[in-house]
Amino acid sequence: MAFISVDEIDRLINEDVPYIDLTSWTLGIREQEGRITYFTREDAVVCGTEEVKAIFDRLHIEMDHMVPSGRKITAGSELITGIGRAEDLHIAWKVGQNILDNCSGIATKTRKMVDAVKFHNPNMAVLTTRKGFPGTKTLATKAIMAGGAMPHRLGLSETILIFKQHMNFIGGFEGLLNQLPEIKAECCEKKIIVEAATLEQAISLCRAGVDGIQFDKMSVEDLTKAVEYLKNEFSSCVLLAAGGINETNISEYAKTNVNGIITTSLYSAKPIDIGVKIERN
Repeated sequence: MAFISVDEIDRLINEDVPYIDLTSWTLGIREQEGRITYFTREDAVVCGTEEVKAIFDRLHIEMDHMVPSGRKITAGSELITGIGRAEDLHIAWKVGQNILDNCSGIATKTRKMVDAVKFHNPNMAVLTTRKGFPGTKTLATKAIMAGGAMPHRLGLSETILIFKQHMNFIGGFEGLLNQLPEIKAECCEKKIIVEAATLEQAISLCRAGVDGIQFDKMSVEDLTKAVEYLKNEFSSCVLLAAGGINETNISEYAKTNVNGIITTSLYSAKPIDIGVKIERN
């Protein structure tokens, strides 16, 4: 499961080593053969080993062990190992470590939140927003998927998701209702999701034929009542919960019986403590 391009791998290496490894050059150890071992100091869900292997390949390091992304591991486990020139091993060192500890941190937190949701409803999805740190989308998306979640929306080109900010340009909520028949006809192969602030708005939208409702910052109590009503009256409509949902309250939102829970909190996961050994072979 590798999502990252060779150009991106080269960019990551060049970001840390723009010219040479001055320390290996100065010490005169460049050509000595060694082994690099990445290991975890805590239980985790692995993510990023395929990208580290790609770094190995670019630096002519021979990989001889790798745990694939998405697998649970225990403290002390080796994630990926390789053999190569000392200079190449030291160039790979931090680039690979940064990928593994951050991606595994996101994947591990994701798995915990997914497990919490699945405990209440095996068919409920955990989805992530577009509110990640700029420049990290490729790795962050892989990490949440390795942990069992899915991206809610990878970009504006992917889905039709209508917010109040859009409605301000078309006559507000009533203007949207008036335009929905035309929108549905023009985009007949696309699902149309609309953010609703109240149950009353959601009912009007469902009657107008939208495919899904996204509730933002609605309390668990109000959301539970809304979902119960809408599922009885509009069983085919997808219902989503978003806004302020994180590891502290996701279990409560999972009890509302929505189809999916949208969260940003996974991107701020604490990195896993990944250790690195580089030894003479």
